[in-house]
Amino acid sequence: MGFFGRLFGNREMQAPRDEEVERMMARVLDLSPRLQMAQGHEARLRGAIAQAATHLRELVAGFAPARDLSPAGWASDSHVRAFFGAADDVSPALGRSTELFGLFDRQPGLSEAYAVLGMAMNERRTLGVAQEGGVLRSDVAQTTLSFSDHQIRICGATEAELRQEIQRRMVDQLAIEALAGIADETARRDDLEQERALVAARLRLLGRQGIGMQSVLGGELEVDAGELARLRAQREENDVALRSLGSRSEALDRQLERMCQVLADAGNLIRVARRSLRLSRMNVVLEGQGAEDGHTLDLEVARVPGDPPSERAFALVKVARVAVPKPRNLLDEAARLL
Repeated sequence: MGFFGRLFGNREMQAPRDEEVERMMARVLDLSPRLQMAQGHEARLRGAIAQAATHLRELVAGFAPARDLSPAGWASDSHVRAFFGAADDVSPALGRSTELFGLFDRQPGLSEAYAVLGMAMNERRTLGVAQEGGVLRSDVAQTTLSFSDHQIRICGATEAELRQEIQRRMVDQLAIEALAGIADETARRDDLEQERALVAARLRLLGRQGIGMQSVLGGELEVDAGELARLRAQREENDVALRSLGSRSEALDRQLERMCQVLADAGNLIRVARRSLRLSRMNVVLEGQGAEDGHTLDLEVARVPGDPPSERAFALVKVARVAVPKPRNLLDEAARLL
């Protein structure tokens, strides 16, 4: 049995348990409480969330096992060594995590925690020193890989607990994506209704130029037939666009349908790319000759939605309580300096 099987059991046992789906549904409804007013929301959401949970469970099960994140781990683990420039860089990254402090504070008997280490990944083309044909050259084009902005924002008491929490955060992200689409539709409706009101008012003004005494006596204002026709066509297009959005009384049902569609499409929306590279100890990407001299770096890279979206490398890590530096008390330090 492979890693997936050892961690979560066989294929038949991988279907999400009902209580997991219920917890995920509660998170979605907490983000969008109005969906509870839609008819049949529980059954429709439950089915979509079950689809999402099945995909996310398999996705998270494929993440590499947690690595020891500590100064000692930097010396023994080539991946941790690639992530941090020096062993002394590990402790400050741990010390910046309020989530780790909070977990250890809530559970005094916990000796170690599991967390997600997120990082910005930077690839840069440079000229470096390398041997080519037995000759040492200093102008060889190379690609260097570096990592920065190390952050730990999610952690758990066990690796299994951490993986479950990752799945729930992914469901949160899907719900946020659906809500963004709902907000766009609502804004579009508001814009269309405002535009229709403005066009209707303009049509009334133009129409009044050709009725009453002005139609008999004339005057400085004249009816612009071309503009009148354009405004009528614009109003008709506007009405068609509004009808395509449905009535406001159907808005809740459409919002629920949108949420279910996004959740059911988790396989396309939540993805993790995997890359395998050969690196030297200086994080130079080795290609062709000499690649056997380095070590293999297996990377997991997730797309982070946003405007614009970005990509972040990440790794599951194990952190011992003793490896986490004590938080600095700035008031005490200021008093000491005074």
